[in-house]
Amino acid sequence: MLRTYLNQPLAWLVSILACVFLAAPDALAQPEGESHVKVTLLTDRDAVSPGGQFAVAVVFDHDTGWHVQSNDPAPDFIPTRIELAPNPSVKQGAIQWPPVEKLTQGSGKYALELKVFAGHAVAFVPLVADPAASGSITLKFKVSYQSCDDQICMPEEEKELEARVRIVPVGDPAGLQLNKDHVETFKNFDASVFSRILAGEVATATSDFDAFGRKFKIDSSAYILILAIAFFAGFLLNFTPCVLPVIPLKVLSLQQQAGNKAKLTLFGTAYCLGIVATFLVLGLLIFGIVTGGQKQDWGQIFTNKWFTITMSVVVFVMGLGMMGLFTMRLPDSLYMLNPSHDSVFGNFLMGALTGILSTPCTGPFLGATIAWAAKQPAWLGLLTLVVMGIGMAAPYAALIAFPRLVDRLPKSGPGGELLKQVLGIFLIAVAAFLASNLVAEPWTWYVIGGLGALASVWAIIGAWRMLRSRRAKVITTVCATLALAITVVATRSLAYEGPIAWKKFRNRTDAEIQEAIKKANAEGHTVVIDFTARWCSNCHVIEKTVLNSDEGVALLTRPTVRPFKVDLSQADENQGWGTLKGISGGGGIPVIAVFRPGASKPIFFNSFFPISDLIAAVDGKS
Repeated sequence: MLRTYLNQPLAWLVSILACVFLAAPDALAQPEGESHVKVTLLTDRDAVSPGGQFAVAVVFDHDTGWHVQSNDPAPDFIPTRIELAPNPSVKQGAIQWPPVEKLTQGSGKYALELKVFAGHAVAFVPLVADPAASGSITLKFKVSYQSCDDQICMPEEEKELEARVRIVPVGDPAGLQLNKDHVETFKNFDASVFSRILAGEVATATSDFDAFGRKFKIDSSAYILILAIAFFAGFLLNFTPCVLPVIPLKVLSLQQQAGNKAKLTLFGTAYCLGIVATFLVLGLLIFGIVTGGQKQDWGQIFTNKWFTITMSVVVFVMGLGMMGLFTMRLPDSLYMLNPSHDSVFGNFLMGALTGILSTPCTGPFLGATIAWAAKQPAWLGLLTLVVMGIGMAAPYAALIAFPRLVDRLPKSGPGGELLKQVLGIFLIAVAAFLASNLVAEPWTWYVIGGLGALASVWAIIGAWRMLRSRRAKVITTVCATLALAITVVATRSLAYEGPIAWKKFRNRTDAEIQEAIKKANAEGHTVVIDFTARWCSNCHVIEKTVLNSDEGVALLTRPTVRPFKVDLSQADENQGWGTLKGISGGGGIPVIAVFRPGASKPIFFNSFFPISDLIAAVDGKS
């Protein structure tokens, strides 16, 4: 069976794609920065009785001149977080954070007041053992923070630490004895918190969320609400430009199978599972579960040239198949690239490709959701991404569960055949878009736009050749003409780099980028950096609608402002990604960062934002 599988061309294609997909994080590994903060865990006692009270100290010891942001820092700064993994043997109270120190960076209009932890800072986590606890309790903490001095900030660091406490019988003196070596550490701990814990108070934490540029907070334990948001975000993916060409093709496939409920259920389910499987694999990569802890950022897989080439070829072959090339006699396995092909594996593969195609075209809502999920405990983040996949697959699942809905959709026939041909050309345009990541030059937009225009022209020609109804011909012609006009305008807009004289960094080291920032700041200039990539559709939207707006151009062409653009389309391990992670704490884009002279840390925007916010950041008023 294995030999038969390997003799199929598509099997080789899928195997190569899987290997590249899983190898991508190794090719993009980020160098670890030097740590300037030592973090340790201490317990106030080594043993506790069932139902007993105890505390854990999280100790931060900073190098001279270094600090971390507080748990409630100034806007746009990365907070220090302490998270206890769920443990049924304990109940946690609210964390007692150390006193903050206030630092003022810069002067005049560039002055910025920071709230930080510095020196020897201790945070206390109060805990009550469960009355039924026995043996010993292992407490697993995740501590994340960003360390800075008066000049630079390091990338966000994350430590996973453990503390153990023995459970001894009630009345055993060991359960009442404090650890003599740690008495000094716990002298500022407020034990009155235990009365509130016993009265029912539990620690609650909120997480920052972002939807279409509007920020809000959600209780971190509101899992149902969080998963509902993830489901809706996945559903929205069906309306991104990379995925839209595939949807009508799959609907036509479901129509062909609607007469046989068993086939409709089997092949439709395989398609849905393919979508969900893609999100599962991406989740495993994001959290480093299958890569030895090396985390991968959503969309960053397209910076791997072999993955990009493979995906471009696959989508190109799919487009040819939609246009009718597969009516010729080709190897049987290639027919699986046609989503209407009646095979379980073919439908699963089509679902997986649909999910992968969504990654460079995530909308503002999904981008923020992914950024949030990447900072959560692995189990919650992975579950969130899987639920996104379920949300994306939901419309097709509904058609499978209610076959009568399929009957109400427009029937296939000459119109359906024309639609397949037109969308086949659009899929080839998508393949060209993916391949353009290899060069990231403006002229490639004309190739992509030319293919889109060809699809519109083909729709007009096909309408008058293939459709029977004059009304259908006229409607198709009007819609295709409108699409042609939109394509021409969009292509010119995307190819035009705008009136802003960007200083471009492509395939430049992090050291070179950071040196350029320091030099500009030293000369008294404010630096605005646009971290972008060809595969990042949100980046293009922000550039055209915000940065290239009249107000944006006026801002970025000021004599005191230096606009930098860091292109991450095909960046290697230390070519821009390290600088990005040092700013935002993650690797997701779009990110617009503002470095003001005298400020220790930039202000950044990682989603859609009004131009007034960017102006305020540059002027030092945010």
